[in-house]
Amino acid sequence: MVILAYIVGLYALIFLLYTLFQEQIIFRSNRRKQQGKYRISARFEELQYDTPHGGSIHGVLMHPKEESKGLIFYLHGNTGSIKRWGVVAQELLDLGFDVFIMDYRGYGKSKGRKSERVMHSDARHVYQQLAPNYDYNVVYGRSLGAAFAVRLACLEKPSKLVLETPFFSLLSLAQKIIPFLPMRAILRFPMRSDRLIDKVECPIIIFHGTKDRIVPYASGFRLYSVVKDREDVEMVTIQGATHNNLNAYPTFWEKLKLFLQS
Repeated sequence: MVILAYIVGLYALIFLLYTLFQEQIIFRSNRRKQQGKYRISARFEELQYDTPHGGSIHGVLMHPKEESKGLIFYLHGNTGSIKRWGVVAQELLDLGFDVFIMDYRGYGKSKGRKSERVMHSDARHVYQQLAPNYDYNVVYGRSLGAAFAVRLACLEKPSKLVLETPFFSLLSLAQKIIPFLPMRAILRFPMRSDRLIDKVECPIIIFHGTKDRIVPYASGFRLYSVVKDREDVEMVTIQGATHNNLNAYPTFWEKLKLFLQS
């Protein structure tokens, strides 16, 4: 009985901790360390948008050396802010596009209380301010950002959608990581890309590495499987790549450049 009581108590504690602190587990902004100057060598401007539901969203718009071909609207991963991701997104300037990267609520200089609904609303609102300035718009989502990108592309009809290391849904990923908790009942950010990707009308390309230990390759492939019969959808499998090093493989850049130019 003592052992049983211990197990029940431990389970209840884990349940309570995840219920109360799941936002901090999912969104690892490291806010106090992420403000200040950026290590961006390209020409850029900082933009701030007041969004519905009390949000204040900060972003950086970077410009290529030559005349821009259009806009890449970049939605970053769950750890760190523009101070980290701006350096990553800056590499895309070599493709000849303006690149805009925004911080979610609670990240960097962005403010506001989080919920999945309002964070999707933030991304859409900011996109609507920028997209009319360009004839060619690409929504680009990386990891967690891929979930925001799928819904945004579903609602706004961009020219192209790029997904880097996406998950099938955050719900399915959480169920795999913590199978003993009733995630369907307690997860406030299910991020159901699986229910939306088949409603995206523009061409889609998905990149995933086979050695990804953060978002398993199987999760990305499962998302691709929802739309694999479409001629305008492609999945690029990069053998040996992990979650954070796809940009180290020539195949990644070759396929991305071809996709954006086609």
